[in-house]
Amino acid sequence: MTDLAHTRRGAARRELSAAGPRLGAAAGTAEAPTQRVIWRSRRVAYLKLMLPAVALLIVTLILAWPQIVRDENRVRFGGGRISVDDAETLRMINARYVGVDDQQRPFVVTSALATRESAHAPHTDLQTPKADMTTSTGSWVAVTAETGVFHNDVKLLDLSGDVSVFHDGGTEFHTARAHVDLNAGAASGDDPIDGQGPTSTITAEGFRLYDRGGRIVFTGKAHLLLYHGEVRP
Repeated sequence: MTDLAHTRRGAARRELSAAGPRLGAAAGTAEAPTQRVIWRSRRVAYLKLMLPAVALLIVTLILAWPQIVRDENRVRFGGGRISVDDAETLRMINARYVGVDDQQRPFVVTSALATRESAHAPHTDLQTPKADMTTSTGSWVAVTAETGVFHNDVKLLDLSGDVSVFHDGGTEFHTARAHVDLNAGAASGDDPIDGQGPTSTITAEGFRLYDRGGRIVFTGKAHLLLYHGEVRP
């Protein structure tokens, strides 16, 4: 009986010892998935914080890059305000107007800067204007000035400031103001003039130019000084 009891107790101990390790292994196996779930949750939370921060950094670099790296060739716009009148004003650099007079003879008006208040304005302001007219015989006359006003519909040109008239025959004279009728091929002025030609110099109180320079009349008190005692017609 004693041996039988010892045998049963030894068998029970072996069963308990065998059961112990199996319970521990099961507990370790249950802890492993829990750790993985925690790690994944932490990683998701970390990415949720980092991704918006990285996106914000990229957007900031894109906006700040033109200031960090300056391109000298890029177009820069000023910060000044443009009024409604300035927006409607038309400007043209190196303007050129070509037309014909009442006898279908061509004329050309050029200007370093032409300004018109609107597309339908009746006149155009000119800076350093020049008018060129050609006669029926092929000779030409040119009129220049510091400023001018071109009346678009009637083809009239009002010039002021250091007005100069040049004829291809060698005659030139200067005055303060002049009125040019491009349609008629004529010009006139009532301010004092001084001029010179191939054989003479002249001063007068005004002038009248006809037939595109084919005939020039000096008005008022005129003084003519001849060289070599002759006048070229």
